[in-house]
Amino acid sequence: MKKAGRLGALALSVALVLSALPARAMTVWGYQEGTAQVEEGGLWGFADSSGKVVIPTIYDSVTSFSLGLASVNWRGKLGVIRPDGKYLLPPEYDSLLPVDNGLYIAQKGTLWGVVSILPYTNEAGEETHEIYPIEYAGVEQDQSGGVEALILTHTDGGKTVVPLFRLPGTMARLGVDGSQFPLNRGKLPAFRDVKGRDWFSIWVDIAYSTGILSGTGTDTFEPNRVVTVAQCLQMAANMDSRYRGDNFHTTNHQHAVWYQAAVDYCLASGIITPDQFENFEREITRRELAQVFAATALAQSLPDLNPVAQVTAAVGDVSPQEPEAPVIYGLYAKGILTGVDGRLSFHPDATVTRAEAAALCARLARPEQRVELFQ
Repeated sequence: MKKAGRLGALALSVALVLSALPARAMTVWGYQEGTAQVEEGGLWGFADSSGKVVIPTIYDSVTSFSLGLASVNWRGKLGVIRPDGKYLLPPEYDSLLPVDNGLYIAQKGTLWGVVSILPYTNEAGEETHEIYPIEYAGVEQDQSGGVEALILTHTDGGKTVVPLFRLPGTMARLGVDGSQFPLNRGKLPAFRDVKGRDWFSIWVDIAYSTGILSGTGTDTFEPNRVVTVAQCLQMAANMDSRYRGDNFHTTNHQHAVWYQAAVDYCLASGIITPDQFENFEREITRRELAQVFAATALAQSLPDLNPVAQVTAAVGDVSPQEPEAPVIYGLYAKGILTGVDGRLSFHPDATVTRAEAAALCARLARPEQRVELFQ
């Protein structure tokens, strides 16, 4: 009993000393894409819109998120994370310089190359992030022949020039997912009704940068504006066309009704049936929007990230007996839908805002932003 008493007194003494120590000051910097840099005791992390630290302050330095990507310095090595803190590129590089299409100029020791945030399987059957292997004496982005290009310097002094506009095609040939919807760092919106602290600002940035959605006026996005059936079909047709390599999204369609070409495309592609919608100008429900996008070739090509059985059990406001349940569960399983609250609720009969549509489209287009729900 005496021993226990001494230990208890010691624990109390330590607790009193620790409680007397001043708390480390935490500084929250400006918000961008729904998160802010946080500095605490000389280390950095990120906070959400409420000021809560959601990515721990463990890094020597960080950059703000842009298009859902942030560079981090961990113990002198650089990597890239997404907004939930998951590594897209592990912290193992001496230099990482962002270029378009989700690519980075990367350095390890004295050698340089170009890496992608998304891996692919190379000719040797190995998974790799290296688009151009880390074996060059140097890589830089500069003008060449009047166009922006990557200039790769070989160890023997020779040079290879790769125009940036060719990179999406190169990535498509290699089989890098998402290459049909390349990120464009030079194309970021400046909508006065989308603020850096807004939860949807990341999705608006990605949807705008990849050319999926545009504004509704000179400098507005109208994130809370409700989406109509016609607008949903236009988005689905554009995304499906780009994924398939069709020219619908680049063609100037001449019709008396602006959305007729999208309706015709969706009918011809099997995205909708002739009797599915009688009024294309009415507001679309979340259930109907899920049906439309789940029928696109892009959505059907995606692998599951989340077990369907767990999704079925978790999404409480969608009954397994509903005819649309499989497509709704399927979009959750693929990491496209995440629900409207912490319980993964879907609200199938509610309308859809442009902000919500931007989130769905951005996750469809960009594989690195799809969500693993059960970790």
